[in-house]
Amino acid sequence: MFSVAAVQNAFQEALVNEDDVDVKNYALAYQELCKFCSQLGRLFGFVVSDLEEKIGFLNQLVTEDEQNFSTVQTMILHEISKQLVFSGRSGSITLLRLHRGLEFIILFMSKLVHLQPDDSTKHCAQEAYSKTLARHHTWIIRNGALFAMKFLPCQKVLYNQTIGDTSVEETLKTMPEMISKASMVHERVNNLLLDYEILNIP
Repeated sequence: MFSVAAVQNAFQEALVNEDDVDVKNYALAYQELCKFCSQLGRLFGFVVSDLEEKIGFLNQLVTEDEQNFSTVQTMILHEISKQLVFSGRSGSITLLRLHRGLEFIILFMSKLVHLQPDDSTKHCAQEAYSKTLARHHTWIIRNGALFAMKFLPCQKVLYNQTIGDTSVEETLKTMPEMISKASMVHERVNNLLLDYEILNIP
């Protein structure tokens, strides 16, 4: 089951130096978030498989060359120096794709915590998607995603599906801090991708 505490701890550990992000802990936090996304319906099952493949690739890069891939900044600098960014097996581009997905997850979760237990979650998901990932998807994917989100359950049911036996009240208390840590990591990655002119690559 999805653990808010595990995500928060991993994102906390991912904050290294003054403006960098540890790749291994970023991947660890994202892997836990995939457990949440896997409960959002069949379409998200396909999305989760893609995310997990990208997470696995980042972990592989760190394992094979920890010196150059331990942090986001060292990874980007290494791949730029070796002209690997557009090589087809780029950690920087893989991170960019994950980064865009994280923006959606953060916005969706930020909206969830303000809902009442019986409130529908579909409008939150659709709004969060339209403001984030939809900008990078084709018309067909956008419409398919928005349609799938129509079948999301109410807040109470969604939490029960994703957190299992964990208290919903406890989860609601801890989620804002987790979202805060995730947002800090997202901002750092965004700044690094922007600084090295990777952020707006299609």
